[in-house]
Amino acid sequence: MHEDLVSIIIPVYNVEKFIEKCVKSLMNQTHKNIEIILVDDGSPDHSSEIIERIATADQRVRIIHQQNKGVSAARNTGLQCASGEYVMFVDGDDWVDSDYVSYFLTLVNENGSLIGMNKNNYSTGKIITNEDRYAVKAETAIEWIYSDELFVAVWNKIYSRRLLVDNNISFDPTIWYGEGMLFNIQCLQYVDTVAIGEKSVYHQTFNPDSAMRKFNLKSNLCGIKSLDVQKSIWKKVTPAIEKEWEYHRYRFNRSIATGLLESGMVSEYPDLYKECIHNIRKGIIMPLTREKTLKAKVGWLLYFVRPSLMAKRSISLRKKLLRKTGGGENSLTSSKILVPMYTPNTVQFVGVCA
Repeated sequence: MHEDLVSIIIPVYNVEKFIEKCVKSLMNQTHKNIEIILVDDGSPDHSSEIIERIATADQRVRIIHQQNKGVSAARNTGLQCASGEYVMFVDGDDWVDSDYVSYFLTLVNENGSLIGMNKNNYSTGKIITNEDRYAVKAETAIEWIYSDELFVAVWNKIYSRRLLVDNNISFDPTIWYGEGMLFNIQCLQYVDTVAIGEKSVYHQTFNPDSAMRKFNLKSNLCGIKSLDVQKSIWKKVTPAIEKEWEYHRYRFNRSIATGLLESGMVSEYPDLYKECIHNIRKGIIMPLTREKTLKAKVGWLLYFVRPSLMAKRSISLRKKLLRKTGGGENSLTSSKILVPMYTPNTVQFVGVCA
């Protein structure tokens, strides 16, 4: 285990405030046999100069500059250059604990798995962490990704590079939203078991400037496309997977409706908004039977009755979160790019949304 070379790929785009802390957290890993691959995806800020300076201090850092092609293409560039036995991904505005790499190596080695995934991480929410480590069937991991028990993203995970190479697995460059989920679902078609850990070793930064924090209608529709592509490549499927996929898609209705309300764009897309509200009300039995807490169920019922009121509530909650994390209310002033506060990742649509 201690000799395994691990390639860590970081797409770099508009992260000048965070990238130095990110890279230095990787330089300080207890597992020293790593290569840090920074892919500058044509970042227009000072990220490029920062990573060039950082690289002079550590020969394990490799920098690739390319024209802006998007996060999927940037990660693919990193994969093409990776030479490690294992591959990991870190977002440029996040950082990790010193045992991040060693923890995941222990996870996959002791369970004999080609993929390791973590259920917990440090974020602005309630922190959950423990030392539990175990293996589950790939089908269970797929179900957990759709139900949000496992993060949909590629960070906080480890992959055998041989698994990726042998099965020609890479990121779909036409998918920029939901790209991580698609990559994970694709990987899980080729393994029997997945190693699962619950110790938090990854710190997700609340970056109000991140594209993932902003509402973009095209991105949400891209997320729906990603889900449909995932279903088309299933080799492993169970009734539980189908149910969780359906509910994950259904939730996009609320994300889009809330985003349109918050950003004042309902008048631009009245038919789409009406369709989303119609689908929410038509399928309301899904959240009422599948959400685990009374608070979540009540939230859906209130959205059923007064979606505009719930949108105002989400804006208020977002302001509190931004104040708590230092983002400031100015991050909310460009209302046409606000992300919905409710982002359990997705929704079901008829026509555009089905």
